[in-house]
Amino acid sequence: MMNIGVIGLGAVGLFIASSLAKRHEVTGYVRREEQANEIKDQGIIVDNSETFVSVTTSQKFKEHDLIIICTKQMAIDTLIPTLELVGRHTPILFLQNGQGHIEKIHHLPHPILLGVCEHGIVKIKDNEVSLKGLGKIRLGALHKHHAELAVDISLALYQLDFPVKEHGSITDVLNRKLIVNSVINPLTAIFNCRNGSIMTNDHLKYLAKKLTKEAAMTLNVDEDEAWERVRQVAEQTKENYSSMLSDIQAKRQTEIDFINGYILKKSSDFLPYQTNVYHMVKAKEGLRE
Repeated sequence: MMNIGVIGLGAVGLFIASSLAKRHEVTGYVRREEQANEIKDQGIIVDNSETFVSVTTSQKFKEHDLIIICTKQMAIDTLIPTLELVGRHTPILFLQNGQGHIEKIHHLPHPILLGVCEHGIVKIKDNEVSLKGLGKIRLGALHKHHAELAVDISLALYQLDFPVKEHGSITDVLNRKLIVNSVINPLTAIFNCRNGSIMTNDHLKYLAKKLTKEAAMTLNVDEDEAWERVRQVAEQTKENYSSMLSDIQAKRQTEIDFINGYILKKSSDFLPYQTNVYHMVKAKEGLRE
């Protein structure tokens, strides 16, 4: 059994904390007292099944065998000073959309793991989520000398209903996920539609293919393989609303800078479709007041 800290109890954090609490000692860290109290009183509810975990609003982390960061990209900057105080041998797993955070955490002395969450999870309220599609947590070491540790942690976290897989080349996994996010997130946010609309509306499908082509070219990923993955995810999550659309609807800042913005920064070529959707989402953010 591991002692695990889960930082950020949004949709992904709630699901991970609840799943891991079945076999491990879990502490959740949140910013708002209201959310902490709701979880303390009612537990974390996943599809009507409740699990109780320790939860705190403390900005100082306890000693843990593993820390999992489930916050949005925008919170990473404010988290880093706190993470710098964590014991240098404590592994830290980052589960974020996009890749803008990687350069910010390179200097941390800890064993750093990067991962993606493939589960389809919808947040219902502060302590409740619904699992719309079971996927995997895929993780790997930022630095190759921590590769064996990444394998050990993936095995320790693995459960039949919570599959975890280690990847020696986590960058490839992150790139594939980034391409999917750079297509589905902005299009659904701009056109206010479910994920599946990208495959059923010919005009959205056209835009999706163009976005995929530009992202795949920038990240050196096979275009056909990338498009097949976009198609699969759109189909598997066809009834879901993307996190970016949810952010726009809730008048929150989106992660567009860390997804499409990251691709634009990485490319030395002009990417017209990526550029256009980036500015469209930024415009919607600016109109949220």
